[in-house]
Amino acid sequence: MKTAQTDKGREKARKEEEEEKEEANKKKAEEGEVSWRSRIASLQKSDLLGLTQPAGTPRPQTSGQERSAEGESESDRIARERRRARARRRAQRAGDSDDNEPSGEEGLGGSGQDPQTDRHSSTRSDMSCNDCIDRGGGSETKDYKKLFEVVSRENGQLQSQLQDTQRTISQTRLDLDKATQRQERFSDCSTMLELEKKERRMLERRLAELEEELKVLGDLRADNQRLKDENGALIRVISKLSK
Repeated sequence: MKTAQTDKGREKARKEEEEEKEEANKKKAEEGEVSWRSRIASLQKSDLLGLTQPAGTPRPQTSGQERSAEGESESDRIARERRRARARRRAQRAGDSDDNEPSGEEGLGGSGQDPQTDRHSSTRSDMSCNDCIDRGGGSETKDYKKLFEVVSRENGQLQSQLQDTQRTISQTRLDLDKATQRQERFSDCSTMLELEKKERRMLERRLAELEEELKVLGDLRADNQRLKDENGALIRVISKLSK
């Protein structure tokens, strides 16, 4: 009978340990998710600060990182408290297994009160974590305000730089258009010069041909005059012979 009760007590203790392990795993998962979210937020903040701050300036430690560090310290403290409570319960169970049945029941009853203290300690730790998160949230809002001011100033500077760049681009386009127009005029002039050269060569060839024709015409005129003179002489000779 005593062994059966001790076995029941051990099974109950095992079940309680398994439940505590499940609760601890859930708590760790929630804390890990919170820490990951805080780390992601801190990384986003650091990226924004890296974009807005000039190169070479050290990045300030964000409140998200401080809050994650506080959350990790709180989780470590909660884990230590739970380990101590489990050690106490194990010691009580070891003592109860050596006692009689009433003492075993009392031991089980006494050990049943420890999870309540554990829950109270966990609720206190959760409240302290929430207070830390609330304090971190206030500093985070302040950091967001400062970050918004810095980003707004950077946006103003970037807008002015963008306007200057747009003016420079428009001026460069005007200069490029003028240069292309000049180049087109030069290309037109070069084509005109080429055409003029071709026409000049053609005119020179035509002039040479006309000079040759003029020489031939001079020879023909001389032959014509010579033939006229001969014709006149023949007419005079024929007239004399006819008389």
